[in-house]
Amino acid sequence: MKFLYRYEDVQYAPPVNEWDEPVGEGRVVVYLYSFPVVRRTPKGAWICGVIGKERFVRLDARKRFACPTIEEARKSFVARKKAQLRIYEAMIHRVEKALATTLPTEPFVPIS
Repeated sequence: MKFLYRYEDVQYAPPVNEWDEPVGEGRVVVYLYSFPVVRRTPKGAWICGVIGKERFVRLDARKRFACPTIEEARKSFVARKKAQLRIYEAMIHRVEKALATTLPTEPFVPIS
């Protein structure tokens, strides 16, 4: 194993016109990063990170920063995005519940 792999998504802002107004929509791009393995241990591997700093990755962990194969990295990315979606859906549900509560019809009077 010479590399570990990780997919990440990046959101780009929409382009702007000469008046600095957005034109169109932004875009999301998914990148596949490959991290060279610097050295191996019985439990994992040290990789050279994005800014050159080494990082340890446990290869037997359920959640790991990078994966030994591209297919495992893809599955890990999908699992992370599904978890993110569940979190944001729960937040939306809480906001909807808060908005559905009965709001006072009289002006707010602070308690002194």
